[in-house]
Amino acid sequence: MMTVKRWRYAATVLVAGSALFAAACTSHSAARTLEANAKTALAQADLKDVTVNVDDAKGVVQLGGKVGSEDSKQRAEQAVKAVAGTWIVANEISVEPPGGEDRARAVASDLDQAIEKNYKAALLSGHLDGQKIDFRVKNQVVTLTGSVADAGQRNLAEQLAGTVPNVLQVVNELTIKSGQ
Repeated sequence: MMTVKRWRYAATVLVAGSALFAAACTSHSAARTLEANAKTALAQADLKDVTVNVDDAKGVVQLGGKVGSEDSKQRAEQAVKAVAGTWIVANEISVEPPGGEDRARAVASDLDQAIEKNYKAALLSGHLDGQKIDFRVKNQVVTLTGSVADAGQRNLAEQLAGTVPNVLQVVNELTIKSGQ
């Protein structure tokens, strides 16, 4: 037979679990709403070729696809930022002017490779090469993932990426190792 204390404990656990479940559902619902609003904002700006990916776990809205001018790329970012609130908007849209798509892709690829090499060198000079820092570069946007020992290393990794020539944006998704 359960005592009053055990009943209260069981009820508390049930209420807390329900609250966590509701919060998770609300977060997922907010991400779906944000994605729909971002797509609507892009359609209204006549930027239908821009893709939207919302990662609610990381609080990041990723823009992709291609546009014909740098102005269109910036308009897409501003349109989504207007509906994104506190979410990070990672603008990975490729600029490919009509008639010059192949050349634009080649240049973007060369820039991204140069950024990768320079960032690897920056990690080495910043003594972060021993950390589990992964990164990818797409259209001059550096996305950091993996883990570091502390907040100082997390900030340094982001700062180093931002100083690499031709980097337009740094998205820092690094985590701090627990238990350190």
